Amino acid sequence: MWQKYHMKEGISVKRLIIHMIFFCFIITACQMSQKDMQQATYNQEDKLTLNEYLYEKTNYKLFINKEKSLELYEPPNNCYIGAYILSNPDLNFEIDNFEEITKKSHGIYLRNLKLGKPFPIEWVLECTAKMKTPFIIVQPPSIDYPYQDFLLEETARAFGEYYIPIFVEFYPDPQQYGNSKEYKEFFNKARNIFNKYAPNVAFVWSVNYKNIKDSMPYYPGDDFVDWVAINLYDMLDVENKDDVIDNKDIFNEIDFFYFLFQDKKPIMISQLGISHYSKQNHGYYVDEAAKKIEDFYKKIKIYYPQIKTVNYMDFDNIEVAPEEMGYDNFKITAHKNLLESYISVVNNEYFTDSLDTQNHGQKAHYWFVSYYPIYKKDNEFFISDKVLEYEWNIKNLNLEEIDSIKINDSTYYLLSKLARDNGFNIIINDKDKIIKVN
Repeated sequence: MWQKYHMKEGISVKRLIIHMIFFCFIITACQMSQKDMQQATYNQEDKLTLNEYLYEKTNYKLFINKEKSLELYEPPNNCYIGAYILSNPDLNFEIDNFEEITKKSHGIYLRNLKLGKPFPIEWVLECTAKMKTPFIIVQPPSIDYPYQDFLLEETARAFGEYYIPIFVEFYPDPQQYGNSKEYKEFFNKARNIFNKYAPNVAFVWSVNYKNIKDSMPYYPGDDFVDWVAINLYDMLDVENKDDVIDNKDIFNEIDFFYFLFQDKKPIMISQLGISHYSKQNHGYYVDEAAKKIEDFYKKIKIYYPQIKTVNYMDFDNIEVAPEEMGYDNFKITAHKNLLESYISVVNNEYFTDSLDTQNHGQKAHYWFVSYYPIYKKDNEFFISDKVLEYEWNIKNLNLEEIDSIKINDSTYYLLSKLARDNGFNIIINDKDKIIKVN
């Protein structure tokens, strides 16, 4: 009996040992599998990270040749240059004096007008006699009661009486008017009345560059706007050194607006002022302002082909602003350094004084600037699939056998082969870091 029990016990022990060995094998296998999976995941992530290191993200800009219809008074390939001088007594408020000092013929001159006030016919005729285009900033008759419909028809009739080409910047900086629905309704009503009685007027919708994103709900719509614009007064923040010395933050704001409208409407910097003196600390920043002016116009010319007008506001806001609210002097005619920088950068054929009245509605080619970054490896450039999908708008592109990489969930194609396989030309400007494709 004891022997029989002992045999059974031996068999049980053997089974237990076998089960333990089998269990250890399973645990070891699972651990190895988990380790292999972790290694595989690590390798995959490492590969993605490696692509970002192997392929350099560049600051090159991709320009794509596209076609569109020109809006009223839109120049196909140039940028109008304009100025506001009616608050500068040093010039005796005279166009001829300003152009003699700047050594440049400006095509556009500005003035302010409250809705319902008499039309400035003498000033408009003076501009016309000098081959200048009037640009009138129409402000509300009262900030408390801005929407006075009964004033619109009489105003529009006055603007259309002589059929003189005029730009009208209507109710700029819309955020100050509160309700966006009311603003758009009044803007659109004004536009329709001007279309009826003053079709010679190009309607401009404009925003303050510091409120660009928040102003978008006030956009009246493509059918009610000829041009879109930014008002840009670079007032000195003397506590911020970076703000004093460069335009970086300014162009960050411009970029948002530019990418939004470049294929919809011509864009203008309708009011530009760059301060060289601040009443905050009674400090002069002439050299910094001179550099900013030169840098600004150069960048507009090179990188923003759909900005078709820049108007400089030549006045001292410390003298002009009511109740001592002004803190900055924007006059370029106040200092030799400022004037020399301005003269050096605007005296070329790109900045034109000649108004285009012939090509409204005509098809024209233009350079569209891509929003998406370009990567580079071994002097070869790679562009995102989002460029092809959202910006290029060309169907049936041949993408077979074109080298591609994955970065941040996007596919990037080898540009040289993409162009070669699809019959495009590439022009690479390494100096300005521009790649043009047509």
